[in-house]
Amino acid sequence: MNNHYRSPHSIRVLLCEGSSLSAREAISALGPLGYVLDVCDPDPQCLGRFSRFVHAFYRCPPMGSDPQGYLQFLLQHLKQEHYNVLLPVQEQAFLFSKVRDQLQQLVGLAVADFADFERLQSKVGFLHVLDHLELPHPRTALIRTRAELEACNTFPYYLKTAYGTASSGVWLITTADERQDVIRQLESAGELDGTTELLVQEVVAGALCMVQAIFDQGRLVAMHCWQRIKEGARGSSSSKVSIDQPVVRQHMERLGEYLHWHGCLAIDYLLSPVESTPLYIDANPRLVECMNAALSGLNLAEMQVRLSLQEQLPPSVASRPAVRSHMLMMAVLHMAGKGGMRREVLRESWLALRHRGSYAGSEEELTPLKADMLAGLPLMLVLINLLIDPARGKRIADRAVARYSLTPAAIQTIRYKM
Repeated sequence: MNNHYRSPHSIRVLLCEGSSLSAREAISALGPLGYVLDVCDPDPQCLGRFSRFVHAFYRCPPMGSDPQGYLQFLLQHLKQEHYNVLLPVQEQAFLFSKVRDQLQQLVGLAVADFADFERLQSKVGFLHVLDHLELPHPRTALIRTRAELEACNTFPYYLKTAYGTASSGVWLITTADERQDVIRQLESAGELDGTTELLVQEVVAGALCMVQAIFDQGRLVAMHCWQRIKEGARGSSSSKVSIDQPVVRQHMERLGEYLHWHGCLAIDYLLSPVESTPLYIDANPRLVECMNAALSGLNLAEMQVRLSLQEQLPPSVASRPAVRSHMLMMAVLHMAGKGGMRREVLRESWLALRHRGSYAGSEEELTPLKADMLAGLPLMLVLINLLIDPARGKRIADRAVARYSLTPAAIQTIRYKM
């Protein structure tokens, strides 16, 4: 570690993709500070490209379906262009962990060791880590066959594949007919073959929350928690409020020390309304949507950059509670995807722009128009599409996720061929 603080204006950062909410929010967190930001993505019209803070855009192969092509592009680009930091904001972090030594010869990068990364990338692996550390989670069973799934008759429950992004690979099963529909999907995808493990998890009442943390070789150096107020498209959180969770901090300290984790880690959990006990349900070993934390006084994206530069980080940093933020785009996409009409989309937009209703005292985190007017263009295009045809909402959200999520084939390629 070094103690020399470099000016943001002298630091070039390459974002590994620009289609996700996490990438867009990392741009909003770093851009106003003066960092020089470039973006690579397979989509020339990706969300992250529409920002006055993005210096350059580079089109690359889709990592989710062509990880080898994506890595070849990235290595060549890093040799041609000098960057100080490579920022893993989405599923690319899985690939970066596998080829960490190779990348670190070219650029600053803070990711965990692949063996530990893989344990948290997989829902099954994460479950085993929770059990080993005796950390709380909903009752969960592992199954491998159709017969085992058909024997699960205590409805409702969640069925989860080991890997998935933005709620893909997760089904809420409430009836036997729904179970049969999912069985057909799984069998067509080669699951339920007796070797692949899936999770059957009880449905627990409680608010959905997330803890976001930065670790320096196992030491917890920053942590932020928020609670979902309103659901957004594909299970996202269109409205959030920051919360203070001392017991979660204790759990994160144990988890980071056990895994000797390095870099970002975000974990979804349910907060019991009776005992305020966290029940951990999913791990995201990367930098996730970071603007609620930034608005709460903790810039996780900048801390990840500084960690990548091997700078000495403060002993421990926390954020302010009761800070509200929202993503209007995800709110209207969710509304349209659930059958909302044009007038409902317009009313939701009016409430957000006027800071009325659930948007009172809340700040926009995805498209911050005051600081970055270009960020409003994707939002405007989404609203126009929804006003033409609200049914387009689901397709818009699905296309964005497809650009950065890992396919099962890509996961196997990264694990065994790279």
